[in-house]
Amino acid sequence: MTAAVQDRQSLARHYAALPHAAGHPERRQLAARLARSGGSHLDWMTLAFEEFSGYRFAAGHAALDEVIRRAPAFLPARWLRFQYPPDVAPASADQAGQFRAQWQAGLAAFERLDFRDPRWQPQVWGCVGACTAFYRHYIDDDISNEQRRYGALVHRMMAALDRGDPPRPIRRGRRRVLFCSPYFYRHTVARLFLPLIEALDPAAFDLHLLHFGAEDDAMSARAAAIGQWHRGPRAAPAWRRLIAELAPDVIVYLDLGMHPLPQALAALRLAPVQACLWGHPVSTGLPTIDTVLSPDAIEPADAQRHYSERLVRLPGLGHGLDPHADDRPPACRDDGTLDLLCGQSIYKLQPGQDRLFARILAALPNARLQMIPHDSAEVRERLRERMRPVFAEHGVDVDARVRMHGYGPLEHYLELARGCALNLDSIGWSGGMSSLDLLQLGLPTVTLPGTTMRSRQSAAILDRLGVPELIVDDEDAYVRLAIALAGDAEQRAALSRRIRAGLPRLHERERVAAALADFLHTCEPQPT
Repeated sequence: MTAAVQDRQSLARHYAALPHAAGHPERRQLAARLARSGGSHLDWMTLAFEEFSGYRFAAGHAALDEVIRRAPAFLPARWLRFQYPPDVAPASADQAGQFRAQWQAGLAAFERLDFRDPRWQPQVWGCVGACTAFYRHYIDDDISNEQRRYGALVHRMMAALDRGDPPRPIRRGRRRVLFCSPYFYRHTVARLFLPLIEALDPAAFDLHLLHFGAEDDAMSARAAAIGQWHRGPRAAPAWRRLIAELAPDVIVYLDLGMHPLPQALAALRLAPVQACLWGHPVSTGLPTIDTVLSPDAIEPADAQRHYSERLVRLPGLGHGLDPHADDRPPACRDDGTLDLLCGQSIYKLQPGQDRLFARILAALPNARLQMIPHDSAEVRERLRERMRPVFAEHGVDVDARVRMHGYGPLEHYLELARGCALNLDSIGWSGGMSSLDLLQLGLPTVTLPGTTMRSRQSAAILDRLGVPELIVDDEDAYVRLAIALAGDAEQRAALSRRIRAGLPRLHERERVAAALADFLHTCEPQPT
């Protein structure tokens, strides 16, 4: 055995022993050494995964190019290549358009493949189990037609591996219901929906909660106390076998579109009725998901056209969130600085948003913008560099006027918000949970809704609170209203009082839980 081979084996053992943490710097370094020291296309694929998990998308694409150069027929590399954009958020509108074209071309290329072909069949899980279309979901408002094609493709790919379970009748008595998610911990998804599951009558339903993730906290303990608790991590085949053994009547996915494991399982017919809640408010496009359960108050009148699934409207805002109203007055700064907040992740901050922020800050020389776009300092810096030239055009120093924070506990987020005068909603994909959290503090929020549910969340919440004047019709009105409110402390205080007075209208847990129970009692398999 040569010294080079021994060195590679040592590197491989060291790499395998490291914890599987996203963006782990030593894992990336070792993966790079393995790939560049005569590694195979699989070594380069491992490096690509490490780069993407660390949000270094340009480096990830460079590694994929090397995979494809070495193994042109290796489908997982081509799958990742079209699913991942050049960066976490587009650097410009042109780059967003290029990613759209890249994604559409990749989708079309995979649609042309016959996954029954022995060349492709073994590679299906390497694609579907690697990622979802998550980044595509944030480019454009209505992508329902593309999602129908994408869902049909994922279903066809998974059907090449697994035909699903044989049809069986649904129980007429106590139905067995599986609630599935990787996010049964203190995560937006669990905060929205776990209280609804808690409210279901265990005498009426045989409840099973499948936690695909490994995170464990007090909210996980709440989930474990509801019914039968099945916790990860487990490999996908183990989850598949468990679901088959449980023989559920209804499977409800709390979220589909963020994590690849539930996407793959949901693409199979594993229960007579399969539904999803709105933890990730985009149509799945999957022909195996019969129903989407979404809030009536947020969906537009013509909402059904945005879904391949049958839309069932839950009452009001469709959640079971625990209230956390804070009646303390906003914190005041002694130096006259006015803090504005945008509490949205970078995925929602498309390039056009930068110009709105710049226009607002240019008109308010004593204002700063507080942002919480991402946990990676490197990603936050790339966002700052994207914003820099736009802000400079408006005479605004982005370094002096914008504070960017990483993620942290909910309490830290709320404390930051308490020091802010105004919340500026993201355009295109509005705040959902973030708006619920901030408005429970009485923080006025300016929003511009679009055509789909995900772009209308903040507007629906504001309308329900009785402050529709915070909802605008275009970008110029957004800027004008933000500037006017920032300069009028009395009006902000009056709005805050009205928001606080309307807070009970945000919480209708009993009605929503009753509607969910009624759906679970009465839903029937869809005709094939």
